Amino acid sequence: MVATSRERRADVFQDIEPDSYCNDFAWVEPDPEDRVLVYRGASVLAAPAPRADAGAAPASADRVEGDTASSAPVGQTLVFPTYGLLEDAGAIGPDSAEGGIARADGEHPSALFLFTVGDEAYFRCEVDDEALDELLSDASAGDSDRASAWRFVPISELRDHGSRSRAFAGFVGYEYDSWYATRRFCGRCGAALVHDLVERMVRCPQCGCMEFPKLFPAVIVGIVDRETDRVLVSRYAGREYKRYALIAGFCEMGETVEETVHREVKEEVGLAVKNLRYYRSQPWPPSSSLLFGFFCDLDGSDAITLDEHELEHAEWLDRADLPADDGHSLTRDMMRVLRERSEERFPATSLPF
Repeated sequence: MVATSRERRADVFQDIEPDSYCNDFAWVEPDPEDRVLVYRGASVLAAPAPRADAGAAPASADRVEGDTASSAPVGQTLVFPTYGLLEDAGAIGPDSAEGGIARADGEHPSALFLFTVGDEAYFRCEVDDEALDELLSDASAGDSDRASAWRFVPISELRDHGSRSRAFAGFVGYEYDSWYATRRFCGRCGAALVHDLVERMVRCPQCGCMEFPKLFPAVIVGIVDRETDRVLVSRYAGREYKRYALIAGFCEMGETVEETVHREVKEEVGLAVKNLRYYRSQPWPPSSSLLFGFFCDLDGSDAITLDEHELEHAEWLDRADLPADDGHSLTRDMMRVLRERSEERFPATSLPF
C-alpha cells in the first residue's frame, strides 16, 4: 500500500499549518507593527509575551497547551521586535552609503523585506549595536513592549518557546540574514554590491557579477538490512552533536540526488544499497541546505568500513532502539517511520537503483 501525502506529514519545523509562508520579493516600507529579525551569531532577538498580545497568527499555529514540541508556559508565546520599537529606540542602523542596504538606484532604505508567515511581515535591518544594547538593558522602556525581557535566543531553541510559526520565521530568517551578511562585496572584483530593484539578487555595479540566494542539496539516508531487520545509524566526527544520525551528505556537481545516496553511503560506511524510496524534503537554514530523505535496502555485505574523517561511529541498530527524542528534523522523522516499519509504503524511485 502506497503512503498518502497525509501519512507523510509529521511534526517537523516547517509544518506551520494553517499559516503559510510567502517569500515573494518586493520593496515595501515596514509598518511600525511589522517584525524585524535581528541576529547575533546563531541567536535571534526575541521576548516572551502572552498569547493575547502575540499578533495575528491563528491560535492553532501558536499551539501551546498539549503541544509536545513546546516547553513554553501555557498561554505564552514568543515575539520578535517590531520596527516601531527599534525605531523609537534609535536602534535602526546606518542608511548612508558607508553602511546599510544599498539599492541599485542609489537609494538606501532602512529595511529589507524578507517574507510573511501568516499575517506577519518580517524585515531585515542594519542595527546600531550601542542603541540595541541600551534597549536590552532598559527595564523602563515600556511594559507593553516587555523591553526588560528581550534577549538573544539560540535559533535551535525556538521551537521550545510556544509558537511554531514564529519559530519557523526565526529559523528561516537566519538563513536570509547570513546570506545578506556575506554578500556585501563582489567575489570577482571586490566592489561593493547593490541590491536589485526587481528580484532578490545582489549585483556588482563594476563588473556585472550577479549573486542569487544559494541552496545546497543534500541527502539523508535510512538504510535497512532486510535479513536482520536492523537500521544503520551513525555519529558525526568532530561535531558537538553526538546523538545518533542517519547517513547524510551534500550533492556534488553533476550528480542526481539518487547518485549522491549511493556515493555517500559507499564513502562513509563502505556499503552498497538498492531499492531507493524517496520520502520527503526539508529546508535546513543553518547550512542553507535542502535535504532529500531516502529509504533504501542494504545490497550485499553488512560489514561497515568507517570513514573516520566523516564519522566517529556507525552500527546496525534494532528498530526498537532507534532514538525517539524530540527533534523536528527530517532525520528524526525518518527514524519514526523506521521504528514503525512503514518505510516500504513509500514508492521506489523511477531510476533503476
